[in-house]
Amino acid sequence: MNGQASRNGNGAVAAPPTADESEKLEQGYFDAAERFEKKEGQIVRAYWCASEASAVVVTEKKKRLSWLPWRRVGMLGLHRATDWVTADAPRVAELLHSGDMLAVRVNRVLTAVPRLIAMEWIFSEQSYLLGLVERSGGHTSRRQTKEAAARHDDEVRRLERYYHRAGTKTARIWYFGGMVAGLAAVACLGAVIPFVIRVFGTFDLTSDAARTFYACFVAGALGAMVSVMTRMRNEEGVQLDYEVGELLIIMLGAFRPILGAIFGVLTYFAIESQVLPVTPPEGARHLFYYAVFAFAAGFSERFAHVITGTADLAVSKAITTPEASEPTRPAASVPRPATQTTGARNGQTATKPAAETPSTPTATQ
Repeated sequence: MNGQASRNGNGAVAAPPTADESEKLEQGYFDAAERFEKKEGQIVRAYWCASEASAVVVTEKKKRLSWLPWRRVGMLGLHRATDWVTADAPRVAELLHSGDMLAVRVNRVLTAVPRLIAMEWIFSEQSYLLGLVERSGGHTSRRQTKEAAARHDDEVRRLERYYHRAGTKTARIWYFGGMVAGLAAVACLGAVIPFVIRVFGTFDLTSDAARTFYACFVAGALGAMVSVMTRMRNEEGVQLDYEVGELLIIMLGAFRPILGAIFGVLTYFAIESQVLPVTPPEGARHLFYYAVFAFAAGFSERFAHVITGTADLAVSKAITTPEASEPTRPAASVPRPATQTTGARNGQTATKPAAETPSTPTATQ
């Protein structure tokens, strides 16, 4: 096996195979490897144990359109068959299993280059553990196991930090791609709006009102994108869970420009209806004036909350105007409290106020 003489069940060295047997074994190996690669992908890295029928390999299954830069690295897989060599080293078997779990996360989350680096890292660590077991004859001592576990834990922590950084960057790339898709959706929605409005009335695209509306519509979407791109400069600026999946992160990013466009349109309606009491200065063009407010609304959700809060206050004031309330009744006159004479000690008289008549409240509610 692997150039070394095999042993029988009693530990004695078995006779080497003949030339015909070696040829059959070699052909059987190549046939099995071909079937394995057709199913799992091409073997790119492999570690074969010299003493037992155990190995760990990394395979790569090419994707369609592999000539594209972001698809040049295919789907990687880590395959391990080490039960024979680790039969008397259960602690090492546990360490190898933890590497398998990390390989699954790496392969599902990271993009091409970080995924390749992380998988090579995991493969190197598992190869080291298998080599340790082989060097010790399949029976690792307590000291060797303790040292190997400490080294493995340190390597896993380093790999976890790398995985977190790479996963965060990958999620931001997906999120930005979703925002670009959302901006395209905003453009499509803007093209559909005139047809929807014409069902209920006329809509002149050449009018100043239409141009101002679309300026706010686009400015709000752009403001939302610029807001996210500005916060992405800081590591804590945009918090994304990179393990929820590529599709969900893209969808969340696509909603961002749409939300900004909605805030931009809300700003246009608030200013145009005078619910938000702002007036363009003399000589200012309404289109640019409105677009600035719409961009700020899309850029900052706080500004949008201020707009909605001001609109709510203005509407509530309009509903509760003095004209809408009941007329105020004149206050009833309160009689002056009378005094009565009461007896006192030593023949003196004293006065005390009579019971006060409660005043009638004014009907101002």
